[in-house]
Amino acid sequence: MSPNIGRIDLVRLRKRAGISQRELADLLQVRPSFLSAIENGKSRLPEEKLEKIKEIFELEDLEEYIINDYNEISVAPHTHEPDQSDYLTQLLNHFHDLAHQRDKSNVDTNADLSARVNFLSNRNNRLSQRVDDLREEIDTLRAENLRLKELLLKNGIGY
Repeated sequence: MSPNIGRIDLVRLRKRAGISQRELADLLQVRPSFLSAIENGKSRLPEEKLEKIKEIFELEDLEEYIINDYNEISVAPHTHEPDQSDYLTQLLNHFHDLAHQRDKSNVDTNADLSARVNFLSNRNNRLSQRVDDLREEIDTLRAENLRLKELLLKNGIGY
């Protein structure tokens, strides 16, 4: 991750996957406090952990989860003393910007929830398949166990 790329939104990734900060820290083999510092933008994610993040969350790339820290509101300098209507205009513009941010936030939240449902559904399918495979293996082992018991009894060997 080069310095001009924003940080990764690990909180959103974790919530999508339904795992805790401690669980992710364990999977990444870092301390939970370090992961917290990364999530809060106080520390940078080591580059060597990027591939592990992709593997954990089953992603090809992390572009969708890059946070660019450009959230500062810039106000053009005034060339005259502001009157009450300027303050009102600024306030209305600020509310307008907040409303658009909230709309974007709702879209992001819906997309996150949809992605989480898909992730959990895929995980559930994989786990269901694993359970079916294990059940089949158990049935095979039971049949083999029964065959061996019958063989022992047939040959007059107690068990």
